[in-house]
This record gives sequence, C-alpha cells and structure tokens, in this order.
Amino acid sequence: MQWYSKGRSLINPKHFTLKELSLLKLGVIVFIKRVYEWMRTAAEDIIIEKNEAVLATRGFFTAKDGLGIFYSYFGAPASVLLAEALIISGVKRLVIFGEAGAIHPKMKIGDILVPTFAIREEGTSYHYLPYGVSAKPSQKLLKKLKHLLDETGFTYEEGGVWTTDAPLRETRQKVLTYGGLRVLAVDMECSALFAVSKYRRVECATMLTISDELYGRVWKQDFDSEELIDVEKKLADALMENWRGLL
Repeated sequence: MQWYSKGRSLINPKHFTLKELSLLKLGVIVFIKRVYEWMRTAAEDIIIEKNEAVLATRGFFTAKDGLGIFYSYFGAPASVLLAEALIISGVKRLVIFGEAGAIHPKMKIGDILVPTFAIREEGTSYHYLPYGVSAKPSQKLLKKLKHLLDETGFTYEEGGVWTTDAPLRETRQKVLTYGGLRVLAVDMECSALFAVSKYRRVECATMLTISDELYGRVWKQDFDSEELIDVEKKLADALMENWRGLL
C-alpha cells in the first residue's frame, strides 16, 4: 500500500494555529534540554514563554525581532507535529538543532554535521512525499546556515543523515551500507522535517552534533562529554547572536 495520498486531510492544521507566533521570522527546534536552557539564558527581551502550549513541544519562548525557540520531543512524528503547528501559525523558516550518532569514522563525538540529504527510514515522511522523492534541506537556508557557521569559526562536515524510527535496531550491516553512501550519521527527525517543509513550501535546514559513534566494534557514547557540551554551548550562543543572518 502506498502511504502517500493527495487527498485532503480530515484534520486541518489550522486547528492548532497560535496567533502569537504569526510574527515569527525564524523558528528553531531543539531536542536537548541543556541547549534550550542555554538559548533561553542568551535570549534578548523574551516576549512569550510557555510550557507545552504548542503541539508536541515541551516548552517554547519568543524573543524580540521575531525569533522563536521550541523544545521538541524526540522522533519524527512529534517533531513534525510541532513543525506543522509552527508552519500553520506563519513560520516560514525552520532551523533544526539536534544530535546524531556517527556511522562513518570521519565523524567523532563533538563534531558537527550539516546534512545535505536524508535517508528516509522513518514512516512520517511518506505521508508528505511519495516514495522515491529525496528528502533534502532548503538550499537557500542551508547556504545561510553554513555561512553562519563559517563566519563564527566552526568546523563541520557535510553529507547525508540516515533517519530512523528504531534506534535500537541500528544494525552493523546498515551502518556499513549507509556509511558507504556518503551518509555520515543517524538521527530520528531530519528526513521527516525536510519532507514536511518541502510539502508545506517553507525553508528548513539542520545542524547536528555527534553524541555517539556506531561504526566501531562496540557502541561508543558519551552524551555528557566535555567535547559535546562545549560545542553545543558554542553553537547555541552563535545561533542566538547571529540568527538574523538566516533570514
């Protein structure tokens, strides 16, 4: 059965519109609590701050000049519900700041990946794009995000990300297969967020920090390593200081 349907949805996203988000120029979706808290601390003149007031979000705040930061639940279904609510509320640009596991030896814990495409191994994207259609970031916003990282002194890799719904079924065979196809990491959201953004005709780009490594003989993880925390803090600060360059 083909999951993709051109038919009209029975539940209209307009039911989840938040008028207070209509003036936002950029929405940033994050998944890590410490990142959200750092960005909250760095924010200028917070206008609105609420917990769980937007579909599938743990909390959010908006700051002056049209910036909104949204703390999402993990996974494709939850993050896409949040993206849908933001888009129907008027947000036209989405930047995703998440974590991923490295599946290629060139990526180490604490490194940064800017995905240029995503392998669609989750279910959500197939309700927005037909099978065979590539899931990619918006080229215009991707270029601006890379420029921001370049100008603020970050080193990063570009390449693919494998998006899965089943993190406990990331097998050695798949790591080797995808690692040979310019796919550098695995996450749980990217391909679905690229798909909904393309379907709704808004811009979306992603930056991921590497939190663990799956290409060795054993799983190597250090979610609280100094390298990871340091780079995430610096990225959070850089984004809060320079986000206007993404408009």
